[in-house]
Amino acid sequence: MRDELDGRMWVENHDQFGQLVDDGLAALRAGFARFAQWDGSTHQLLALVAAFAITGLTFNSTAA
Repeated sequence: MRDELDGRMWVENHDQFGQLVDDGLAALRAGFARFAQWDGSTHQLLALVAAFAITGLTFNSTAA
């Protein structure tokens, strides 16, 4: 009975899950394409990495 119920739930939600995965992969591909076209200098890249690191540390310390 449980297997049948789980199977029905999966069939009902399969299209939504597939669309979510497809949208996520498309967003990743678009992000990588934009980064590949980036013509910034090295100090801008280092500033970008530092900004992400500071943001990540700030989120981690405020969430704890």
